[in-house]
Amino acid sequence: MNIGEGIDNQSFRILIVDDNQSVRDMLYNLLTQEDYECISATSVKEAEKVLNQNEIDLVISDIVMPGSEGGLQLAEKIRQSYDSEVILMTGYVDEFSFDKIVGMGVSDFIPKPISSTSELLMRIKQVLVKRMSYKDRDRAEERLQKNIDSMKQLLTGVVNTLSKTVDVRDPYTAGHQRRVAKLATLIAKELGMSQKEVMTVEMSGLMHDLGKLAIPQAILSKPHKLSELEFGLIKTHSRVGYDLLKNISFPWPIAEIVLQHHEKLDGSGYPEGITGEEMLYEAKILCVADVVEAMSSHRPYRPALGVDTALEEISDKKGQLFDSRIVDACIRVFEKRNYSIEDLESNGDLSYYMSQLDDFQLNTEQTPTEELLSFGVC
Repeated sequence: MNIGEGIDNQSFRILIVDDNQSVRDMLYNLLTQEDYECISATSVKEAEKVLNQNEIDLVISDIVMPGSEGGLQLAEKIRQSYDSEVILMTGYVDEFSFDKIVGMGVSDFIPKPISSTSELLMRIKQVLVKRMSYKDRDRAEERLQKNIDSMKQLLTGVVNTLSKTVDVRDPYTAGHQRRVAKLATLIAKELGMSQKEVMTVEMSGLMHDLGKLAIPQAILSKPHKLSELEFGLIKTHSRVGYDLLKNISFPWPIAEIVLQHHEKLDGSGYPEGITGEEMLYEAKILCVADVVEAMSSHRPYRPALGVDTALEEISDKKGQLFDSRIVDACIRVFEKRNYSIEDLESNGDLSYYMSQLDDFQLNTEQTPTEELLSFGVC
């Protein structure tokens, strides 16, 4: 295929800048015969007016012109302020080398007098074809980014909706997941984790009790101590949550974090009884946040024990059940900011963190909503 074959020349607008009328007329007639739309200017000042009033694809300019400004100055202005390609021409070939001119960001450099109009047209076409390919790429990248942004918004909405669904199912602990997610986020930030890691912690926190959808409401809201059998049912919620989330191809280990959020360093947790070496770090954070929020808040079978009691508990068990660095960070969150559990009611920053991710992608042909619909959750 020839260069530029199939391209409509009428879609390009070219600005010709030269103080020599015969050169301007020659280029104007040559290019309009090829169906390019052309505008002429005699100086850099005139060229700037044209550029300010029109979308110009290509500027063909002489380098040396009367006055203090010539083609080099015009090319620099275009590079800084306009979206146009530049071809420079000059009869002073000895004073301007090709490498120097093109090294300034100019698309091409053509000596005068013009010896071959066919070669000139070919080089103009090459510059415009290259420009068009860049434009096509930019449009494709813009469309891709819009699709990614839409997917981020969809995923954020699905996660927040699932979190609220559990609240409806278990009204006695309404807001628990949001508070845990908020506290876990603050701990992660206190630990200096990256935005991606913070967002992963918060997203996991917002869905960590999703498996309670499978627990009978009578057990969730029972105002007395649970029997061994009932507590055994409660303990299944981590595995159920994992099973609901595992087929959604998150770019982060959300399902695994949800599965592990009741595990302990010494292996005494559930559902798998793994030790700290096997636990994901995000799950260790969620574990601490979950314990502090649960102890500090009212439950159907007991009144709230308070933040101080919760912090004493995790402090006493750090290094045994809970990661020491995470416990210390959690304590700092409350001490430095003078937080109470009520302060954690505010919504998290999931939408913000999601918007900041540059490497977001879902490795699945299904949307999160379609995946969840297949499980009957939505």
